Amino acid sequence: MAFLTATACSIHVVENLVMRLLPVPFLRLGLSNVVVLYLILQHKPMSALLINVTKAVVGGAVTFTLLSPSTLLSLGGGTAAVLAMYLAFKSGFGFSEFGISVTGAIAHNLAQLYLVQKLILPQARVFMLTPLLILLGLISGMIIAWLMLLVQSKYDRSRLTQNEANQ
Repeated sequence: MAFLTATACSIHVVENLVMRLLPVPFLRLGLSNVVVLYLILQHKPMSALLINVTKAVVGGAVTFTLLSPSTLLSLGGGTAAVLAMYLAFKSGFGFSEFGISVTGAIAHNLAQLYLVQKLILPQARVFMLTPLLILLGLISGMIIAWLMLLVQSKYDRSRLTQNEANQ
């Protein structure tokens, strides 16, 4: 658990710092959610939630934004994403890793949009971004699922090789 937490926090901080250099600084792929998705698929939703909260707080502290709205948005969006992914995973509708990841990414974006409207810009015009954020959630959710499957297959292969070497 410590390794996964450190991995998620490190990815979150690096992505946060790199994405600030772009012309649209609020955009993030959410690469640290590879860890969260992995935990959801391992039937560990509370660990996924704990890592989500930890990476938001650590990320806020390291980037000096802990007391800013961005940390609150990260916490709210992350919590919504974990809940949505867990519900999709447990729903019995046969969501694939891609479906679960996209569900989480879109829930994350919509929860953040809701929080922006309620806490920062109390105008309904904020919701004009909804189609764009759904599209971005679709794209980032697919990327996160693909990366998680890639990392998982390499991990499984290395465990298999290690088991064969031990026999």
